[in-house]
Amino acid sequence: MQKHELKRVLGFFDVACLGINSVVGAGIFLLPGQLAGLAGHDAVWVFPACGVLCFVIALCFAELGGRYRATGGAYLYAREALGPIAGFLVGWMMWLSSIIGWASVASGFSLYAGYFLPTKSSWISNLFAVLLVGGLSTINYFGIKPGARTINFFTVGKLLSLFIFSVVGLFFIHGNDSPVSIWEGEIPPAVHGDNFSATIIMALYAYTGFEFIAVPAGEMRHPQRDIPRALFFVLMFVTGLYVTIQIVAAGTFPALASSDKPLADAAQHFMGKTGGILIGAGALLSIGGINAGIALTSPRSLYALAVDGFLPRIFSRLHRTYHTPYLAILLNTVLTLALSLTGSFKYLIAASVMVSILQYLPTCLAVIILRRYRAEQPRSYMIPGGYAVPVTGLVICGWLIYHVELTVIAATTIAIVLSLPFYFHRR
Repeated sequence: MQKHELKRVLGFFDVACLGINSVVGAGIFLLPGQLAGLAGHDAVWVFPACGVLCFVIALCFAELGGRYRATGGAYLYAREALGPIAGFLVGWMMWLSSIIGWASVASGFSLYAGYFLPTKSSWISNLFAVLLVGGLSTINYFGIKPGARTINFFTVGKLLSLFIFSVVGLFFIHGNDSPVSIWEGEIPPAVHGDNFSATIIMALYAYTGFEFIAVPAGEMRHPQRDIPRALFFVLMFVTGLYVTIQIVAAGTFPALASSDKPLADAAQHFMGKTGGILIGAGALLSIGGINAGIALTSPRSLYALAVDGFLPRIFSRLHRTYHTPYLAILLNTVLTLALSLTGSFKYLIAASVMVSILQYLPTCLAVIILRRYRAEQPRSYMIPGGYAVPVTGLVICGWLIYHVELTVIAATTIAIVLSLPFYFHRR
């Protein structure tokens, strides 16, 4: 079992910022145009639909977050309810996906940063990636509180740019010079069936990340109280923000469906060049914030696996002064830099939604099992309605897996198979 040696310094504001930062990433800066192209006018309803789906699953995370005070999140829940091998597989996929995701967004940050420079060069992009990954790892080495403050900075910065875009854009949906409506312009007509299902899967990418709220529970002051509250707040806030952004983007920019940088183009359309720069800076802050969030949570996933003996215990060592898993941070930094500098990993990022589903599925199942076999365990929150919510969550996960591409499922299966030798060797 885990030793409670981590330092509990994170308050509710830190946990909420971690959640918002983990969810609001590069996706919202890129998805509105693609969603409009796939779902037409129905794209306005895609984010509320995703919000409802995620809220059902978040309720399961909230109940389990109210049971435990240890670090691990979905890995911990799967291990306690389904046994060590299920916990290991979930923890392995959490850690592996965080490494790949961090390398991907680090590369994306360097590309966006290079956009603001007069000349483009591969060595400059690589330098940005090294400075970003190395700098964030160093910050987290000196304690989780500096890492949390860095996340808070990026979160406020990205939300400020999106807030300006949303508020100003609302006044231009029916402009005097060129009135545009979300029901007019070049957006294709609404579609249904498989296309709408594909749109839901795509939009879900903009929601994945809320599950990381529970990972650093061992460093929260009041995890059993703050995790459920933060989950509810983050999902409601993000859904409202996404719906407003989609309405403004569709209502101010007729060519939204054909744009590869929809928010920047829409902002430039109604605010001029300054608007494009504002959203570009917001995207930079957003990607930087995702880097900061993964830099904080990813080593904790490795730490949890090492503490429980599934990976070498050397990675469970904590710094005597800063109480951080410094060797886990070091390994994550090396692997992330190796991937971000080679760039051969990028096609794997499509598996991020599938990996998230593999965390949601055992978490919903864990609610049912722990209620039945550990009913006496204290908890700060319990989902009303009996087993209706966790069963609905399982159905949602099954529906999502059914609509994921077979190539993504195959790649995820290979990653799971590669992990098994580690498990049986340590056992």
